[in-house]
Amino acid sequence: MHTSRSAIGTALLFSLTSAMPNLHPRETDAALEPWVTVNEDGKPSTVTPVLSTISGTPTVISGAPHDLTATVFTETNYGKISTSTGTAPIPTATGGDAGAGAFPVCHNKDGDHAPWCQPTEGTPLYPGTTYYFTWDTSFFPAPNTTILVQGNYLNETTGQVTDQAFESPKWSASWGFWSYKIEESLMKYQSAKNITLQLATLTANGSESRIIPGPRVLVTHYPGPQPESGKTPDTTALVIALPTVFGFIALCLVGTCIWNKKTRKIGLGNIMSRGRHGYGIGKSSRSRMGFGKKNKANERIQLMEREIEAEGGEVYRDMPDRPRRDSDALGSLAGTPTEERRMDFHVPGSRDQRDRNLFRDELRRQNDERL
Repeated sequence: MHTSRSAIGTALLFSLTSAMPNLHPRETDAALEPWVTVNEDGKPSTVTPVLSTISGTPTVISGAPHDLTATVFTETNYGKISTSTGTAPIPTATGGDAGAGAFPVCHNKDGDHAPWCQPTEGTPLYPGTTYYFTWDTSFFPAPNTTILVQGNYLNETTGQVTDQAFESPKWSASWGFWSYKIEESLMKYQSAKNITLQLATLTANGSESRIIPGPRVLVTHYPGPQPESGKTPDTTALVIALPTVFGFIALCLVGTCIWNKKTRKIGLGNIMSRGRHGYGIGKSSRSRMGFGKKNKANERIQLMEREIEAEGGEVYRDMPDRPRRDSDALGSLAGTPTEERRMDFHVPGSRDQRDRNLFRDELRRQNDERL
């Protein structure tokens, strides 16, 4: 009995063990893809990662650097940290004048822009950075093929090749890469410049035998700080806030109209008076200059004075009555009799007239009048 139970338990354990899935990384895992490392002397070597188990944990030995296989990237630009997902950016050299660094092995024998892998179509290249130009080595049937990596300017209107931007020295196609530092002079004092890439194979005597067109790249400055995109507004808050704001504005407009209607009244006489007395061009020049108002004020004052005098009152005047003009001119002689007097000084036989002193006679006459 005990033996049968042990056999049943063993069978159940074997069935459960055989039912467990065998978890292994897929052969197409990016971590197991071969990659190329470039030493300080600029010589490449291909590295093939190996999957191993260390202390029961699957581990990739000689795996590619994180920048070549990762799908999430963190970038710092002008002090601002941003995170992005997707394919890895174009590989760049990390040190040394010979372009030391790493890049993935290129596989593009029959695809778009074959045999090119990096850079891709429309990739921006920034001055001061050393980039890897990579191609598929299996594209060339002869392993000792010599090539030139060339970059040419394009006419922005016609799209035709104009001048050459840069060119590599004679290079072995079996290496699968060429590193080049983008210079500021390639932009020709412009904000950006389009350059098309190509591979030129050489014959034994050094002449070009075949041109292999490649992608088009854009040489431009590194982008500056980008403004932060605003957050999407809350729909619920908008539904509540917008009707409230519009309702308040409508209430203010209605209240203002009611208040104006109660406080401001325009009489028919005010409207007619403007048309009766003229306005603007219809007024006389004297009225437009303000003399008409002054004359009307003087007429009202004179009417008031007449009413006071008719009732027997006295009218106060700021200025005394203006004296007669003859008094202003003659002074004490203003009281001289106005009858006609003739003083004939040359009448013959009138000695009395000749002996009289007119000045003394005048003084005597004035003294008599005072008495």
